[in-house]
Amino acid sequence: MSPRRLLLLDATHLTVFRWAKGNLDQEVAFSTESDGVAAFSQYLSEHRDTLFLFVADIADEGFQIEEIPYVQGRDRKALIRRRLGQYFYTTPYVTALSFGRAKSGRRDEKLLFAGITGALHLEPWMTALREASVQLVGLYSAPLLVAAFHDSRKSGASRELIITIGQAGVRQTFFENGQFRLSRLTPLTSKTTAECANLCMIEAQKLYQYLVSQR
Repeated sequence: MSPRRLLLLDATHLTVFRWAKGNLDQEVAFSTESDGVAAFSQYLSEHRDTLFLFVADIADEGFQIEEIPYVQGRDRKALIRRRLGQYFYTTPYVTALSFGRAKSGRRDEKLLFAGITGALHLEPWMTALREASVQLVGLYSAPLLVAAFHDSRKSGASRELIITIGQAGVRQTFFENGQFRLSRLTPLTSKTTAECANLCMIEAQKLYQYLVSQR
């Protein structure tokens, strides 16, 4: 079986984790400067047999929720592709997730359109992966991973704010009726416990005020 490694990209570093027996062990980190990308290219040449998974944990992401007429097959694919192009015309890193159909009326389909708008931040790393001809299993968005592992049934709340702290900073991901609505990332400077706690409180208050203003 081919070894697996997870690549975690934030604003300052690309960190490589070796994935074995259900555990992730940090292996090496590369700066986002040109010398870091060059070192990553050399690293890839020494690990051509690895399966790589890429996770982007950056602030430059956009989310739009829209209801579209319920269609199937090629018409649905064409409609989704057109909407993604309208919302995120500057990036190829886009996706659409279905929230199901409305229960009344025309029973339109509700979709989440998501895109990594900071494509330039990803491109040096994606180019290195392509040039090394290694196997990339998939590109994943950190907030959508939070959504994938979230289970609203455990809390029973209609509105939930999940705050996570990682290398990239403090991320807030908001759910309404179990469905992903938005996510925001605020970088940390000192990464001390006091700063993390203070930033969680301040940013949660800001997001609460924003949500109230948006009703």
